[in-house]
Amino acid sequence: MSSDLQSLLEPVVLNNYITLVIITAVVYDYVLTFSREIEYIWCKPWTRVSAMFVVVRYIGLCWVLTSALNGSSFVPGPLEACRAVTLLSYWTFVVFISAANLVMILRVYTLWNRSRVTLWILLFICAAQIITDVAFDSIYGNLNTHLSVTIVRVFNSSFCNSSFVNDPPTRGFYSALAAPRLLLAAALLILAVFQTVKQSVELYKATKQWQPNRYVKQLERALPDP
Repeated sequence: MSSDLQSLLEPVVLNNYITLVIITAVVYDYVLTFSREIEYIWCKPWTRVSAMFVVVRYIGLCWVLTSALNGSSFVPGPLEACRAVTLLSYWTFVVFISAANLVMILRVYTLWNRSRVTLWILLFICAAQIITDVAFDSIYGNLNTHLSVTIVRVFNSSFCNSSFVNDPPTRGFYSALAAPRLLLAAALLILAVFQTVKQSVELYKATKQWQPNRYVKQLERALPDP
């Protein structure tokens, strides 16, 4: 094999290896936790939190798989399949990140003793994030105007390739797009840490004992419907 051909194939092979690692790790995790999912979700009364869990878990799985497969030779075509995988990776990310944020908002809301002010502030930021994500995908995920999906062939391998055309987004646009998501993440982190530390200190003053695991478990546990 010539050095030129080898240099062309190396990125394809590396991308395939990365794809296999990602898919293996994710599927392995899902298999390990599936029995607990049946016990705690499917065998319990159905709630809104159960529905959100299923959305986060399986839409997230779909997003990871489509994102990993996109650009690998495991999806060599046809063009319709490439377009479907690309669009799925775009839109499943929006649904996944929105649902995951809502779950975290409910956790922080519960940690703050169901403060309506806290809830509405977080929901407002989350709504801004959802609107910007949907707007981006609607504009730049449009195959007729801004998104181009093609099949690239290298030697005997082929893979999907996507790129923006006709006024692609700038760095400033990406920064504006990320701002609501970063703001929400920072707000959730600060509120959770502040309340956890505050309640831990209050508990220590009352009992003269540190119980650090109490509020960590409170953050991790499944929540009832608000």
